[in-house]
Amino acid sequence: MGIPDEKPEFRTAEMEPSPEILTVWPDDDWASLRFRIATARASRVILEVPADHPAMGPILLRRLQHFAEGIGKAIALVTPSAEWRRIARELGIPAFPRREAALRAPWPDHEDSGEPGIVLGLTPTMQAWAEARRRPLPRWAYGLSLAIGGLGLLAVLFLVIFLVPSAEVTLHPQGQPVAVQETLIADPRLAARDLRQGAIPAYPVAVIVEGRAETQATGRQEQPAGYAEGQVVLVNQTARPVEVPSGTIVRAASGNIAVRFVISPSVTVPAGFGATAIARVRALEPGPAGNVGPNQINLVEGPLAFALRVSNPEPLTGGRVEIIPVVTAADRDRVREALMAQLRQQGYAQMLAGLDPQDCVLPQTLQVQVLLEGYDRLVGEPAETLRAEMRARVVGYKVARSDIGAIALVALTRQAPPGYELAAEGFAFTGCEDLEAVMETDEEGNPRIRMTLQAQGKAIPRLSVAQIRQKIRGRSPGEALRQLQDFPLAQPPEIRIAPRGWPWLPLLESRIRVRIR
Repeated sequence: MGIPDEKPEFRTAEMEPSPEILTVWPDDDWASLRFRIATARASRVILEVPADHPAMGPILLRRLQHFAEGIGKAIALVTPSAEWRRIARELGIPAFPRREAALRAPWPDHEDSGEPGIVLGLTPTMQAWAEARRRPLPRWAYGLSLAIGGLGLLAVLFLVIFLVPSAEVTLHPQGQPVAVQETLIADPRLAARDLRQGAIPAYPVAVIVEGRAETQATGRQEQPAGYAEGQVVLVNQTARPVEVPSGTIVRAASGNIAVRFVISPSVTVPAGFGATAIARVRALEPGPAGNVGPNQINLVEGPLAFALRVSNPEPLTGGRVEIIPVVTAADRDRVREALMAQLRQQGYAQMLAGLDPQDCVLPQTLQVQVLLEGYDRLVGEPAETLRAEMRARVVGYKVARSDIGAIALVALTRQAPPGYELAAEGFAFTGCEDLEAVMETDEEGNPRIRMTLQAQGKAIPRLSVAQIRQKIRGRSPGEALRQLQDFPLAQPPEIRIAPRGWPWLPLLESRIRVRIR
């Protein structure tokens, strides 16, 4: 098929942006050239090909031309090989010896590939090239190719029928609740749990803690308060004046009781026998004992005893008794007990923070061993509050939650009716904080912990997953639902098939997932 005399319509280079030049490297093939043409920014692409490119040929040029036209682009060829330029022109691809010529020359419109100027189909050159490489296919090879094709088709069918579809079947069997209260022993001497005997290991734990606490003093006692005060009359027993310094002691003596008073400030008694002076006095001790009646103060102590006489015309007042708080033994016991409870709780918190989450500290086993304690007041000492400080070791035992769960699971399994099994969902048992634990000793005097465990669960009929898969494999969803009605279910089963819309459940049982809730 030759090129007709009618020339195709051309566009000048000024009508479109400049073409983009792609250098074709020796390792470029159909995939890489297609990608480079597709990502080129310009709609006209120049392929600059060396004369000895190993992959270049009429077939590749035709494929590149069709690809470019399909994405709205046009290609041209720049190569020093006159032969490749001739082949390209026969295919309707502009060809040039140098890139400068390709940039200057006008290109035919790539959208006019259906016009007479473009050669479609195989050109004589392409036919010659293909015929040169064509070899007759032997009869055995032809049969082998058919066999291989058939096997490939069977393999594809196998993959589609057996491996592609999958299904998930959810069953809700009729269940009944089960509950149990079990007694188990936590023994520090055990190295592993004993499910038969209901015994699990217990591990000692200890921490050092410190704390402070205070309490109000509850004791009460009377205490003298306030000093009796008043006036006395000093009478001179000499002919000269008498200086009475501040601090001179006078007293009221009656039988074996003597109440002493101090004169303050100083006073001077005038000269002359019988001369008098008034002085202020105050009791040396607080309390009502200093409240003496009139004329009870009758003696001056010290060197002035022979120079003066003393008396109190008026009673002295101001001494009283008040009730004050004092520390009692009960206060000390109370603050000690509160501080030990505080340290016990503090030690428990430290144990929980330092242990593995799977470990379970038994609060009932905690004991506080006092290492050092002190109080800021003595018993009987007046004070409003009593403060205490303490350093102690908190010791106890821990167990593993998994051990408690195993005992609970065994106990619930024993409670399940015949033909039933324990469901995974709904299983629960008493937490460590709620366990009833009691410290005790065995026959040999060794410590151990007796605990009361409560557990709940749900028993469901024992279903055979293999039997369920066998009954429903390869069936339609409706037929599978009818087959599943033979099992004791609380509600209709749920069937999901993938891919969506597939008409049958998988033939392979391994492709069917059965979930029992």
